[in-house]
Amino acid sequence: MSEVGSALRVARTAAGISLQGMAARTNYSKPYLGQLETGARAVRAEHVDAYASALHTSLDHLRDRLTVESVGELDDLPTQLRSLLLPPATYARADHPTFSAAELAAAEQLAIWARGRQWGDGQAPRRAVTAWLGANLPRLQQLSDSNRYGRALRIGAELADIAAAMSWDVEDVAAARRYSVDAARLAHAAGDPVLTAAILTESTWQLLDSGRPAEGLEVAQLAQYLSRRTATPLLRVALAELEAYANGILGEQAAFQRAIVVAAECRGEAAEAAPADNAADRSLTAAAIGMLLGPRRDWPGPGQQSRLLGHSYRQLIATRPDLARIAFGDGHPPLSREVLTPEMAAISSARLRLMLGEPERAVEEIGPALSLNPGPTGRTAARLSDFLHESVEFAAIPAVVEVRAAIRDMVTHS
Repeated sequence: MSEVGSALRVARTAAGISLQGMAARTNYSKPYLGQLETGARAVRAEHVDAYASALHTSLDHLRDRLTVESVGELDDLPTQLRSLLLPPATYARADHPTFSAAELAAAEQLAIWARGRQWGDGQAPRRAVTAWLGANLPRLQQLSDSNRYGRALRIGAELADIAAAMSWDVEDVAAARRYSVDAARLAHAAGDPVLTAAILTESTWQLLDSGRPAEGLEVAQLAQYLSRRTATPLLRVALAELEAYANGILGEQAAFQRAIVVAAECRGEAAEAAPADNAADRSLTAAAIGMLLGPRRDWPGPGQQSRLLGHSYRQLIATRPDLARIAFGDGHPPLSREVLTPEMAAISSARLRLMLGEPERAVEEIGPALSLNPGPTGRTAARLSDFLHESVEFAAIPAVVEVRAAIRDMVTHS
């Protein structure tokens, strides 16, 4: 059990407030607060602040314990990286903004380790990366000479980008946006327009997924402008697709189709280019995976992604089926099973078939996800609910009726 969560429960009960009463005072749900207090969900600073406000008392002593507690729970973090999470007690940040070669090498290891684990169910990678950023962002923000400190700034930018993606994945929207801004600023300070633009693709998707397509389009176009002379084929693909998605949501059909054609051309170039292993491409790959998987929502119901492009892709299928396949299927490389479980792969493939107007194939491909025992939870349950929402227009087809009933039963019981 989380010690901070337990302390919150003690403070609440000492004040004579029930869990339902605290829910009313904090605008968090009763089950959510119960998970915080029992340790089923990680306690963050905003949770402590909410309790303090509701109880009309200071809980700063609990805030101070959050980082220390998080570090203690990183059981699967490699030993050689644990020393990165917090600076020594005697460390004077303002006096020593620069990083040693050993610190930078270890930070690069942390980024690689976290990238490989950011889509799992564990919280250790997020806690590790955010703890490192909490200790070292003030140092990074003092490094303004990009020629001399470019490596440190790029590493910090990648770690902030990872933190943003993982925060968005658990629906910590405020933290995700904050880390996205930090990441873009650090990459820009390093004089790396490709990395800056790659990071902005994550920010663009966040805006699209939260129902702000006009702002998302502006960010995507800013990224295109920043990287106009140096963009890699993979970056051009990502930015063209995002521009298309934003225009599609806004109902700008002509712009949507133009951007999809550009994306298809760039994808051909990217397929011929030699594979690269750099911070920008890792960021783009992570953003693409995040777009496919969707946030790890803990509630059953339609996610925001199920609302994206609804009218636009239906019109595209009716008028230009060749472009629809390019936009939503053909040419996209498959993801590793280490990232995409068989169940999630089945759901993603089935949802794609719905997008392409192929409900019979969608029913065939979703089969592996309907035999989960125990039932679906978290991300899997949310994506099944997305399928339920997206298949409404095909609800008259007998096979779809059967699958929808099965999903509804699974999600309800989970």
